[in-house]
Amino acid sequence: MARVLIVAKTRMGEYSVCVGGLNLETNEGVRLLRSDGSNQPNDTRFEVGQVWELVFQPHYGITRPHVEDIRVMRETYIGPTSNLRNMLMQRVQPWCGEPDQLFEGKLLLERTGYISRMRGLPSCSTGFWLPTCPLSQSLSFREGQPYYQIIMQPEDVFPAVRKLFIKYVGFADPIGLIPAGTLVRVSLARWWQRPGTDEERCYLQLSGWYL
Repeated sequence: MARVLIVAKTRMGEYSVCVGGLNLETNEGVRLLRSDGSNQPNDTRFEVGQVWELVFQPHYGITRPHVEDIRVMRETYIGPTSNLRNMLMQRVQPWCGEPDQLFEGKLLLERTGYISRMRGLPSCSTGFWLPTCPLSQSLSFREGQPYYQIIMQPEDVFPAVRKLFIKYVGFADPIGLIPAGTLVRVSLARWWQRPGTDEERCYLQLSGWYL
């Protein structure tokens, strides 16, 4: 049994959502599945900013890097937290800097960010980030979802300005600009082989922000 703070709720298709939490006993990230191991439904009672007392078990089908999965066997609502950002900053160690600092440097950064088994897997699939550059909402929408773009510093091997597009999967309405230094939550999508590629990948996602 542990108290868990709900930190994110993201879209997973038409009928289910992914609920992210922070175990307040250990300060570790968790992803809340139903007792049978399936995703939470669209009408889940879990909302961002709430604290719940959960009885849970590790998920029996964990596939790296999605090690945060737990099966919730019983839940009791405790109440809301008064200042979500402050609470998180006291308990988590966010990555700082440009996208190449995320997920232990395992991300491959092209137009989007992703991990590949050939590059090596990070030890987690969720985390918090303090970007040093602002994230602006992209005017182009793909797959029915908004994207944010960040302009990365040029490198010697890539002297041109580089833009990285990050899919936004949260439930809150998108905002036009996420200022530099804002605490944001990022995650890696489940393994998926995009048409035209020769491997499964986990793509970088933006789950939400805490102003």
